[in-house]
Amino acid sequence: MAENRRSITGDAAGMAPLDQPVLVTGGAGFIGSHFVRHLMNTADCAVLNLDLLTYAGNLDSLADLQNNPRHQLVQGDIGNLDLVDDLLRHHQPQAVINLAAESHVDRSIDTPDDFIQTNVVATGNLLKACLSYWETLPVEAQDRFRFLHVSTDEVYGSLGVTGMFTEQTRYAPNSPYAASKAASDHLVRAYHHTYGLPTMVSNSSNNYGPAQFPEKLIPLMILNAQEGLRLPVYGDGTHVRDWLYVTDHCEALWTILQSALPGETYNIGANSEKTNLEIVETICDAVDDLLPGLAHAPSRSLIDFVTDRPGHDRRYAIDATKLKSELGWHARTSFAEGIRRTVAWYLENSAWVAEAMTKGYQRQRLGLPTAASETGTRASSPTKAAPEYVVGEQIEGVVVRDIQRFIDDRGWLVELVRNDELAMENRPAMAYLSETMPGVTRGPHEHVHQTDCFAFVGPGEFQVYLWDSRPLSKTYGVKMMVQCGAARPACVVVPPGVVHAYKNTSDVSGSVFNAPDQLYGGPGKSGPVDEIRHEECAGSPYQLE
Repeated sequence: MAENRRSITGDAAGMAPLDQPVLVTGGAGFIGSHFVRHLMNTADCAVLNLDLLTYAGNLDSLADLQNNPRHQLVQGDIGNLDLVDDLLRHHQPQAVINLAAESHVDRSIDTPDDFIQTNVVATGNLLKACLSYWETLPVEAQDRFRFLHVSTDEVYGSLGVTGMFTEQTRYAPNSPYAASKAASDHLVRAYHHTYGLPTMVSNSSNNYGPAQFPEKLIPLMILNAQEGLRLPVYGDGTHVRDWLYVTDHCEALWTILQSALPGETYNIGANSEKTNLEIVETICDAVDDLLPGLAHAPSRSLIDFVTDRPGHDRRYAIDATKLKSELGWHARTSFAEGIRRTVAWYLENSAWVAEAMTKGYQRQRLGLPTAASETGTRASSPTKAAPEYVVGEQIEGVVVRDIQRFIDDRGWLVELVRNDELAMENRPAMAYLSETMPGVTRGPHEHVHQTDCFAFVGPGEFQVYLWDSRPLSKTYGVKMMVQCGAARPACVVVPPGVVHAYKNTSDVSGSVFNAPDQLYGGPGKSGPVDEIRHEECAGSPYQLE
């Protein structure tokens, strides 16, 4: 991996020009890396790969191309006009295919501005640079040049129980992601009709296959099923998507880039409609088959229906008749074959998964900025210390619950955590027991995504301190204190964004149990811990007394 990273450059200076390459943007991402490999294996052309290498870009997905002289990778932003201008002039590409995008609907709900910036503003800059380059080309080269913008069927909105999306379907995006892609589609068309730039647009159905970032449905379910973690299915699980194997998509894109006329739009799909629940159940069965003897088998027992995504489109279905009739393309990989291949790949490529999980994502639920649940509001924006904190009896989302001690002649028992008393989104991913010496304080600190579920049952007595530092919370600026421990066994649920600390106020060593809903350091302890520490900050507003 280290050698692969040293091959990256950030500009055109010092690079040997490629011979009329195809410029692929986003070529270290899921679809992009497969498309680059498709060109390397089947086409007689070089590839100039421009990728910003955000969380979804993974150099390990290109490891086999490390020493291929026909492939050059540049780390950079498609919105950087100077960089793109330099690359176009230096390498003189015969075509550009734009695969650079923010693409996860749940993330777009949390941070829509990121999607507007990349999918709209940066794509506009890319078009501007390509137009300037194209206008300098000789007439014959202008006629050969193509710009293919890769988009999604989500721009069309949601279907009822019947019907399919065609190229004439009216745009009706329902998520910030879909809206940002719709805007970029319109920009691409406008550059053709206004300036003559030879552009095309493709709109594909849901892709799946090896090397997809684990936030997406299929890889997330595979990895969770492998590890015996719950399998969160949104809503009732009956949302329908048309599933397209990624290498089939790449073949379609290359067909369009080679053969389509400027100004055309093509839908790409596999006529393979499945409900989300069908997808998850198929993955469970494949994991059980490929990993016989799992202690938690059958994996279907891990399925957990959770709060639906806001604005979740009910059904997508692609009609790809135009692409087949005009250019002769059709999907070749059945879903049964493709999903089996995909499951096997993730089970066999733990190193790739471990590297992907170092990007700050720990399989936490995204896209619930105002999730109304017992365990509180998810932190959807950075926290900010309040100008002052006023002591109050309640903080939004904090739950304090007395724990009953069951006593008989053998001793006593307490139920530390019950899943039926926690929201589904925050059921424990792990548990630990810690010792805190008399007079010692742990914290204050906060979590960005993690919800803590503490149990104070003794030995020891504890004062728990909580500060609401979420500007969007109804109780922003409230400080709350709770006494619990051996004298008052209690559970305290602390949502993301609530700064918290606890102090052992007794003269004996005390024990604290915690069952957070995220793994510390992620799977294999290979990632960062979701924690912002305040205890050593000079002038911290989080004072115990």
